[in-house]
Amino acid sequence: MQRRFNNNRGKFGPKKYGRPGTRPTSSTQQADKDLISPKRTLDINCNVGQGFGIYQNQFEEKIIPHVTSINIACGAHAGDPLTMARSIDTAKNHQISVGALIGYNDIAGNGEREMYLGVDEIRALVLYQLGALNGLVHAKGLEISHVRAHGFLYKQLYTDLLIAETVAKAIGEYSKWITLVGLSGPIIQAATTNANIKCAQEVQVARRYRRDGTILPFSQSIDGKNFVVEAGKRVRDLIQTGSITCEDKSKIKANVETIHVPSDNSDSVELAQMVKAMVPNPKPLNTDKYEKFAAGLAALL
Repeated sequence: MQRRFNNNRGKFGPKKYGRPGTRPTSSTQQADKDLISPKRTLDINCNVGQGFGIYQNQFEEKIIPHVTSINIACGAHAGDPLTMARSIDTAKNHQISVGALIGYNDIAGNGEREMYLGVDEIRALVLYQLGALNGLVHAKGLEISHVRAHGFLYKQLYTDLLIAETVAKAIGEYSKWITLVGLSGPIIQAATTNANIKCAQEVQVARRYRRDGTILPFSQSIDGKNFVVEAGKRVRDLIQTGSITCEDKSKIKANVETIHVPSDNSDSVELAQMVKAMVPNPKPLNTDKYEKFAAGLAALL
């Protein structure tokens, strides 16, 4: 096992792969019709189960009733078996979709520290975490509907095509029905297409965006001020115009399926309530799987 933290760029450093905010050309005018409108259904997701032992997040249980999907930490960057099981029970009680929140094996750094692993180790890490969550989910008669990465691995999914493809292909090995959730952009879309699995692109409404569609690091002095108000403006723009206002006041188009809300402070609860009230008919990811089955069954009757 070879790992490198922070000091130097690893073998699998970020690669430039297009620009998420590029305006459609005349050959892609259809994309304009696919942008978010007030009638479009969106998922609302948040991360849960990120405590372990006596260290638990008191806000998660309050947020869950206001989202349609949750991403449960699987024991690598955070989480433990009992915390995972309790999160699954809460999700079942509220009838919301369950997904895996995967990350690097870095509990001390909460998965945020830079780590550069080989593709074989990343594949094994993804499958290991999916297997851990699936045992608990299956025991409750549920299944994993989606996967979202956390921390540094999340960043790599929109900057490094090799890492993104490795994660997507590992998910595809596990199940072709599972959707990979990540920041809106061309890399994760290309990776999921190559792996033949579904992709759900998301917007983090509590974070500021650069012109290229990437997110800025959280700053308490900037992002902490008017937290709910600023996030609410992003949700409104997203729903009404299908765009996000960036830090430099420019706007980029965002064709997304899900909105991510944070779950680590009291303001997050208020934000989740507001987002659910603003989104018309919020709906979990991957429900089309069952809708298609029901439609096919109805056709036979």
